[in-house]
Amino acid sequence: METLADLIHEIERLDEREALRFYNGYRTWTLSYRSLYRRIAGFVDFLDRQGLGKGDRLLLWGENRPEWVTVFWAAVARGVEIVPIDSRASPRLVHRIQERVGARWLVHGSQAPTAPLESQLQTVSFQRIARWEADRFDLATLSRDDVVQIIFTSGTTGDPKGVVHRHRHLCANLTPFQREIAKYKKLAFPFQPIRILDLLPLSHLFGQALGLFIPVLLEGAAVFTTRVHADAVIQTARREHVSVLVGVPQVLRNLRSEVERKTPSTRTASFSAGFAGTLRAWWTYRDVHRAFGWKFWALVVGGARLPPEEEAFWRRLGFVVVQGYGLTETSPAVTTNHPFHPRPGSLGRIVGDLEIRIAPDGEILVRGESVVSEYLGGTPASGTFVDAEGWLHTGDLGRLDEEKNLYFLGRKKDVIVTADGLNVYPQDVESALNRLPEIRESVVLGVMRDEKEEVHAVLLLNNPEADAERLVGLVNETLEPYQRIRAWTVWTDKDFPRTASTLKVQRQEILARLGGATPVSKPPSDASAGVAGVLAEMTGRGVSELRGDLRISEDLGLSSLEQVDLLARLEERYGIPLDEASIAENETIGALENRLRASSTTGRKAESEARARELQLDDRSRWSRSFPIRWARTAIQEAVFWPLLHHYIDLTVEGSENLNTLARPVIFAANHESHLDTPFIIAALPYRWRRWIAPAAQEAHFRAYLHPSRSSWSEWAGAGLQYGLACALFSIYTLPRDVPAVRKALRFTGDLVEQGYCPLVFPEGRRSPDGEMMPFELGIGMMAVRLGVPVIPLHLRGMYEIFSLHDRWPRRGAVRIRIGKPLLFEEQDDYGVATARIRQSVVRLGES
Repeated sequence: METLADLIHEIERLDEREALRFYNGYRTWTLSYRSLYRRIAGFVDFLDRQGLGKGDRLLLWGENRPEWVTVFWAAVARGVEIVPIDSRASPRLVHRIQERVGARWLVHGSQAPTAPLESQLQTVSFQRIARWEADRFDLATLSRDDVVQIIFTSGTTGDPKGVVHRHRHLCANLTPFQREIAKYKKLAFPFQPIRILDLLPLSHLFGQALGLFIPVLLEGAAVFTTRVHADAVIQTARREHVSVLVGVPQVLRNLRSEVERKTPSTRTASFSAGFAGTLRAWWTYRDVHRAFGWKFWALVVGGARLPPEEEAFWRRLGFVVVQGYGLTETSPAVTTNHPFHPRPGSLGRIVGDLEIRIAPDGEILVRGESVVSEYLGGTPASGTFVDAEGWLHTGDLGRLDEEKNLYFLGRKKDVIVTADGLNVYPQDVESALNRLPEIRESVVLGVMRDEKEEVHAVLLLNNPEADAERLVGLVNETLEPYQRIRAWTVWTDKDFPRTASTLKVQRQEILARLGGATPVSKPPSDASAGVAGVLAEMTGRGVSELRGDLRISEDLGLSSLEQVDLLARLEERYGIPLDEASIAENETIGALENRLRASSTTGRKAESEARARELQLDDRSRWSRSFPIRWARTAIQEAVFWPLLHHYIDLTVEGSENLNTLARPVIFAANHESHLDTPFIIAALPYRWRRWIAPAAQEAHFRAYLHPSRSSWSEWAGAGLQYGLACALFSIYTLPRDVPAVRKALRFTGDLVEQGYCPLVFPEGRRSPDGEMMPFELGIGMMAVRLGVPVIPLHLRGMYEIFSLHDRWPRRGAVRIRIGKPLLFEEQDDYGVATARIRQSVVRLGES
């Protein structure tokens, strides 16, 4: 591999193979390599029109999604130097990086550039470029010495400093993987598409390797998601038929906690070596494998050290755990385990032609073509540097065994040197602590006391009532005298502070918050718990500024996407499911905090009920979309129902031409005057559309059937008959109104959209009592924004006179249905604004 342009040729060659999947929590977007190539061509055309070419720099600030991939490859094709920035970086840091690199353009995701940024940069959003396509493009003339990207590492302090990666660095690192993958391509064919769920940011080089490069070499697909809490990751792995998950150790810890909570037997899992032992583990823990999906088999972990007990847990369940070691300066891999021959506990063998040497003090030194020694703005203050002989001093400590497998011992600067001059490696003590079931995680620090450095343990407990002194005593019995813990602290926050990109524990931050050497049973809290604490993390404001009477949307200015992020974080913290309507219903910080506290005691019960409701929504109407039922429904409608309807009703349809250039799926949104609105709308649509309509019905209409415990037998039977006929004749599905089921129902709507169905929604939520249009509910705006499909406004006139809410039997009459032009929405649009725009379009159709 000479340059990364070789992979662009592969993207073109792979054509209709699946390339990318993006799940935003409600629906999945899938791109083939052909579609990806066309999008790359569309952005290349944009670069050409803006005069951006070889040597120019482009800031890329956004979350993992197809547009990020598009921009990266288009920049490579034109020789534009990319400066990727973590999506969670503050606008202040982006501004400082921009001043450092002198970029003229910024491509961003859901982040909103601030005024200082917009005054110095031209910007374009992911939402704008999502639809840009072209047929072809020519590659710029590239050499191995051309710069690909400048990555600003998370460990930098003060002025930002970037690592400069050229084609030769990245290609030298990828070529060994390319050769090894080529050996197994034919064997992998039956398992294609091999899907890699990449939970690492693409702004991080490890995330790029598994999200941009390796999928192309495998001829597989990368999967991205916005849902990153443990339960959602498991659901996504199953839903998207993921083969491999890529994350940092903290992700695996979170997943383990979720697995143990759902399947307590995994806490005492046993494992036998060999193929037979793996099969036995698959069968014994089949519930876990079913939860992840039967295609899922491996976890790739990097970015930080994986504790041995974490690796052992996943291996006991029958999963393959692949560890590796690397740095941004090594582009990135230094060593990796082979997925078919992993060495437990090790970081694997050296990659390609790299060299490793262990210095006399135990530091890992690396030399080779993939090692970068060029920095923009000076050398980062992270302990790494390249000496005169080309050896990269990593700042990490390790050892090599007889077979040249690398083992990680800790950070050089983290080593605790006792008064006797003996070295204590924090990871050794942490491993002993983390083996105790009462301890979820620990951090061991060197604390100065009486001018001596002592071992201090910070404990994150599963049970706050556990006796920390007893636990420390148990561990000290297993340690050497010089390793023993002299003081400890019980950490009362939900988690340790971590870096944004790799979730590494910020040891210096913990040490600073401990307040020095004084051992305490509980540290002073930084008030990070609760709504105010989460908002402080998101907005950068102090907790004291976030008063309870502040309105989340208006006073804090949180966008709709930021509100979704807030809910996701609160779900993690409180362990209860939430709906977007929670913020609308509880506008102030204090009101939302009170509701969460009141709900926390029943959170698990609510979660179970919500999941049961999700399954109910999924399963009860699925049969109506099977091929035999669809065929029978179409035959009955075309032969009997529509001719009969036209015989008794004078139906006029206007605006059908607005559908001529559209492709499925879309959302139809109409005013609601009658129970007969649905069949009349379906009859008004052209044949190619009406076969794919999925009307949404209020769950309340069929409550007796869906909730039989609350109804008599006769009520249940009657409602069940109505529900069965509605599903059979019109392929309806139900939408609940109660929290938290609304978001679950929206995800099911997303599933229908992915299958090509077009939801038909009545945003008023109920029939008009007087023929006048009522306000639209927020759900239609949420659906339009989150599902990302066009909305077709519809207006019905005459239905109220034919069969109103007050009538027991329909009468003859005339009906007019007008079909409006499609409405498109961006992902950052506010739900309320989108809802108002849709209603206004329906109103205008009724006025004209």
